Amino acid sequence: MPELTIAEEVLLVALDDRTGAGRLRLGLDWAVAGAVVVDLVLAGKVTVADDDLVTVLDSTPTGVAHLDATLNAVAGGMKIGKVLRRTRRSAPDRALDSLIQKAILRRTTTRLLGVLPTRRYPSQAGAAESEVRARLAETVLNGRPADGRTAALAGVLYAGRLWRTAIPGGDRKKVKRKLRDISDGQTVSPAVGKAIVRTHGAIVAMTAAASSGG
Repeated sequence: MPELTIAEEVLLVALDDRTGAGRLRLGLDWAVAGAVVVDLVLAGKVTVADDDLVTVLDSTPTGVAHLDATLNAVAGGMKIGKVLRRTRRSAPDRALDSLIQKAILRRTTTRLLGVLPTRRYPSQAGAAESEVRARLAETVLNGRPADGRTAALAGVLYAGRLWRTAIPGGDRKKVKRKLRDISDGQTVSPAVGKAIVRTHGAIVAMTAAASSGG
């Protein structure tokens, strides 16, 4: 199975594995855009400072389209809120394209009320999503120590308010608290932890503004 980015894993968790629905879930676009920033921090490409400034450390392309698009967007430095605003519409589409190229999802088009075309992305390789969900469940529900990537994924899911979607069978409050605790734990490097905290703050602010019509 091809290695996935955290942004791709967020999409697999958020999308309904049968119908591929879920792209309009409030906060998902922000969460995927934030996940790309965390991916770039993990790859040593960018850093997020205490003042929310995202700075490029290494501009060499990663070879992953949805990561490199954001890497190019932040050249010269940019506040994380602006990064998310600039990339939240494009990042999910690029990550979806990557999952389709990897034959993990497929793209279908249906018509809402027989008129409006609607795209969905049902799974065609369920093992990828099953692996992500099993890893999360083992960590969140069964107390298995999280590796750095799982902890980073937990942090993004927490930031994007996707705890119910991530672990649908768990108590919502306990899952939310556990996702937060994992992302705050020692398995996350200080750089990644800072990126998650800053991304979380930006996502909360953006989704609150979106839900209020601001």
